[in-house]
Amino acid sequence: MKKMNPAHDNAFDLSKRPFIIFWELTRACKLACKHCRAKAQRERHPNELSLEEAKRVIEQIKDFGRPFPLVVITGGDPLLREDVFEIVKYGVDNGLRMAMAFSGTDLATPEVLDSLKDVGISRIAISIDGSNEKIHDGFRGVKGTFSESMKILKNARKAGISTQINTTVTKFNLHDLANVAKLAMDNKVTLWDVFFVVPTGRAKAEYMPSSQEFEDVLNWLYDVSKSGLNVKSSAATHLRRIELQRDAGIKPKVSELYFELLDQIEVSGGVSDGDSGGGGGESRVVAGGHGRSLADGIRRMTGITDGRGMLFISHVGEVYPSGFLPLVAGNVRKESLKEIYNSSEIFKDLKNPNKLKGKCGKCEFRKICGGSRARAYALTGDYLQQEPRCIYIPR
Repeated sequence: MKKMNPAHDNAFDLSKRPFIIFWELTRACKLACKHCRAKAQRERHPNELSLEEAKRVIEQIKDFGRPFPLVVITGGDPLLREDVFEIVKYGVDNGLRMAMAFSGTDLATPEVLDSLKDVGISRIAISIDGSNEKIHDGFRGVKGTFSESMKILKNARKAGISTQINTTVTKFNLHDLANVAKLAMDNKVTLWDVFFVVPTGRAKAEYMPSSQEFEDVLNWLYDVSKSGLNVKSSAATHLRRIELQRDAGIKPKVSELYFELLDQIEVSGGVSDGDSGGGGGESRVVAGGHGRSLADGIRRMTGITDGRGMLFISHVGEVYPSGFLPLVAGNVRKESLKEIYNSSEIFKDLKNPNKLKGKCGKCEFRKICGGSRARAYALTGDYLQQEPRCIYIPR
């Protein structure tokens, strides 16, 4: 049995600079998604950061120093801002890697994708929450969204832009995830980002899978990642614990859902009663893909969770630990990002895994996992409480 080593490389010091910044340029959106954390509206907010303020935010991001954080432009739908191309170009010209997540609507025309390519976008992300119109469109609240999203993926490939699929895991699509994985493979996406719903904004607690269903899906994602599809979990950092366990030959507890998903897609090295579930040699995943650069050069790193290696900038300049943990730590109109990230009490708490409560505070994986602080806050009102959807009992 291989020894588990939850320590991670400190070359990128998460205590001093974020690895990734999510930047909500607008909350305006043409969709009405069931889980929307932003409770997006049809019209843009009159107090959104202006173009000049957005450029000053980019200067603030540069103040963290090299290596600069990855910047993900998001919303709402950032394509509803006519100056989005100028903002991306300004970031790229200043040495930042800029990615973008937008809605699957008719705004993302081939011409718009060509323009994003021209200004230097590194990757685009489109949400696919079901493998067919009934599941996806029902979740997104607008008919035709699934078809439009698939068209955008195809046109992005034609434009030579790296693509990513984001999928929100809820009770509505648990049994369809294997089909979504096949879509990701068929469309040759660079990354499949699997987000486990947090009950904030429009999302309700009853949308969340159970703790055992979390464990089943995360174990299945480990197997999928060994079959050629790059997989990342969001708001489910316990995938890193599972990756280390499985790499070390430790068999986790799984139930029917895991085997159902495994039967639907050809993956290697699943967990069974006669198998430890551990990979070896070529089949090892290496927890979190840490330090590995993907095809578009965007690097991955483990140990990141709400407020630790991550921050979120709202459409009006408020800074949160993440978009799903809506606690204001400061505002870029009044303070610098560097000051907020390094000096606010919220961020100082979240960057210290030894402050975690309950079993998360005792867990040997707290430095690389730490659970979803957003989900803990949503369900308990305390962002340091234990992850409400983790089945693991610390040693």
